[in-house]
Amino acid sequence: MQTPTSRRWLVMAGSLLAAAAAEGQVRYDFTEVTRIAAGAVIGQNVGTPVPGFDLLLMKDGQVVYHETFGTMSPGQVVACDSATKTISGAVIMSLTERSATPFSLNTRVSLYMPAYGGDKSTITIRQCFAHTSGLAESNVEGNASITLQQAAFLTSQLPLQFSPGTAFAYGGSSMQTAGAVAELASGMSWNALFAERLATPLGFAQTQFALTTPTNPRVPGGCVSNAIEFSRFMEMLRAGGVHEGRRVLAAASVASMFTRQTPAGIPIINSPLPGVSDYGVGVWLDQRDANGQLVGVLAAGARGFSSWIDFDDGMVGCFATEFTAAENAYPLCLQFREAAQRAVRQGPVCAADFNRDGGVDGSDVAAFFFAWERGGDGADVNEDGGTDGADIEAFFTVWEAGGC
Repeated sequence: MQTPTSRRWLVMAGSLLAAAAAEGQVRYDFTEVTRIAAGAVIGQNVGTPVPGFDLLLMKDGQVVYHETFGTMSPGQVVACDSATKTISGAVIMSLTERSATPFSLNTRVSLYMPAYGGDKSTITIRQCFAHTSGLAESNVEGNASITLQQAAFLTSQLPLQFSPGTAFAYGGSSMQTAGAVAELASGMSWNALFAERLATPLGFAQTQFALTTPTNPRVPGGCVSNAIEFSRFMEMLRAGGVHEGRRVLAAASVASMFTRQTPAGIPIINSPLPGVSDYGVGVWLDQRDANGQLVGVLAAGARGFSSWIDFDDGMVGCFATEFTAAENAYPLCLQFREAAQRAVRQGPVCAADFNRDGGVDGSDVAAFFFAWERGGDGADVNEDGGTDGADIEAFFTVWEAGGC
């Protein structure tokens, strides 16, 4: 029977070995990450408990931590909500590189849609994807009975909230309009464009625009995905547009996504990050150092789905869930980011130092068998989902080699 002390030890050991089944793979001590995650399920250090989530961390392009908590299953597909904006931003940037007709961030919507005349005639794609267009929110992106082109037309018939470029108002209808322009400029449907420019080169099997309909895809919030595939997308961006040696986006396109597109000091009408308007192309530029250098970006959705890049540590993280509110998830994700940064800055741990006493000796063997005999996760060294004789072999392979 496990005692409270042994249970705590098993969690510690499990987090040391998490996501490191391959012999020789770099391991970090993510004990603190696991503690925060386990606590979130029961309501510790969060406003309300998070009943289930999948948490994945990457370092320099390699998965170094992947654990599920609560009611979630590994790789479970969930709604991305507004984290979709970052994917759609990447689709838009791909079109600035290659389109059937001229298209750039400075392209005016009115060039393709005459309905956007008068005081709307100067609205650009850049403004549509940075929440500064002034277009009114009309919920056209949630209308399943119309097409994307019809959605854009309906938005054009509403009065502006403010003059284009003069304020920041977070929303989705402007991105829906930009998506309609993208269809006209490319000569392709939005879903076909997404498939060609992102889904196929990134090998997506689960990530797709599931809302609202194929004819009116919800450009600012209609994707579903999982931690594995969304992290793959974010890692491509962290790597400057390259995935597995293949260029998906031009480096300049990625740089534009991570360049502030909103004027500094712009009035904020509404923002899910209170007082924040630091926004790129479909992505929050949420962390800067003391010199104003960008060190972190965030894609985040209304029901908690969040993914981030921390440039200074070469990390990507994904908190995949649809079971909590964004205002509950954001502070939690900040805790994950900070704990993960501390772990990687401390450097890799020695996997064979099972009891973490600073050396590799017989006491580590005893510590391993203490965990193994109790069937704890910490003894699943080969990470095949069970604790059996194969884990003994895997442990001694690492131990005999010094494991460091």
